[in-house]
Amino acid sequence: MPKKLIQPTYDELIAEAIVNAAMGTVRIRFDDQSAPGLVDFGLGPRVDAEVTDVLEVSSKRDRDTNAMWQQINRVYDGHVHEGLLCGWAVQFQHGATIGKGVSNRVIAFLVDLEKRGITKVTSDPADLFQAGNQFPSTDNLRDAATARELGLNVVHQIADSPDLAGRIFPSSFAPTGIARATADAVSPYVNDFLNTTTGANKIKKLAEKGSGKRQHLFIWSDVSHTSVGFALKRGWLPSDAPTVPDHIHTIWLGSFFSFENVYTWRCEEGWRVHRVAEVVDSVVPPS
Repeated sequence: MPKKLIQPTYDELIAEAIVNAAMGTVRIRFDDQSAPGLVDFGLGPRVDAEVTDVLEVSSKRDRDTNAMWQQINRVYDGHVHEGLLCGWAVQFQHGATIGKGVSNRVIAFLVDLEKRGITKVTSDPADLFQAGNQFPSTDNLRDAATARELGLNVVHQIADSPDLAGRIFPSSFAPTGIARATADAVSPYVNDFLNTTTGANKIKKLAEKGSGKRQHLFIWSDVSHTSVGFALKRGWLPSDAPTVPDHIHTIWLGSFFSFENVYTWRCEEGWRVHRVAEVVDSVVPPS
């Protein structure tokens, strides 16, 4: 029986569509895992042409997570919710039910927290104890129970600035601290990724398989890195540069935090922000 060919994931398809739209290329071939060591995508000016660009994508997510994020983005992405005075980061439990009914209850929960001056609630019993108290308060327990019922791990207030008021920024991973209103975390994030085993392998593959071609590395930043996600969503440009091997033509940086924008970095151009919402909307998720 012939080996079943592996199709690209939704995240890979989005990355490919973004690069093709920006570079004026189309897919010529992709890594169907029929042979070892293939680059994720070989791109060119038309389907019957030679490959001019090679693309590696850094992310793999399972189908359930993809479906959950499509639903989360439909409900929360880009919306300003009346009644909220602050911005909130909301971490959903994996597999949580997302929909209008639940979202209305989440918003009402956050409004109530603001009125009571509560800036963070966690459903993790290990985090329920207030500093200096032996036992959690009744309010702690009630709020934690509400969070669990809504499928939430953690909610925490980000800021009360006018540009964030009423906005909910969802994730399904633990946020790494409070997002900063700068792009200072972007270049270090890229550097950290390139220093991982995965990053090093991507760079090596592009060098070996993409000689003489424009080499692209598309990095999907984890939603847990809220500073990267916020900077990208707000379109803030980093002032510093990542350390990227000379053979890489373009670093692309997107975020599961939002599919509205992506960053590019090239040695001769530095950082740029590209609006890609329409491109992303045109990508059909794999069945």
